[in-house]
Amino acid sequence: MNAITTMRLVRGAGGETRHVPTPYIPPARGAKAKKRHVPDPIKTNGNQAAEELRVLLERVERVDEEINGLQDDRKDIFAEAKGRGWSDKAMREILKIRKQKKEEFQENAALLEVYMQSLGMI
Repeated sequence: MNAITTMRLVRGAGGETRHVPTPYIPPARGAKAKKRHVPDPIKTNGNQAAEELRVLLERVERVDEEINGLQDDRKDIFAEAKGRGWSDKAMREILKIRKQKKEEFQENAALLEVYMQSLGMI
């Protein structure tokens, strides 16, 4: 049995339309053609796209809420440290250093020392 390819117009998630090849296989000889409900691809894709977009936006909103909550926790930790007599400025600097690779930190420290010596600061 040979399949015949037809083209149909389909609307994508961004609203753009494109032609998509759709195979059509004719029914076998003597077989009754079945009537089945085929949803309109434009309406179906539009609803699915809108639903998908809504779900993605809600996920982003939840992540933003989590980030805001974590930022508040971070502020509380620095406030607690400051209340116990620790310098939050020094703690932030140490956090920056800890994020660097050991070699990168050593290179930056050596460069800073050379510059300070050339300026007569040390």
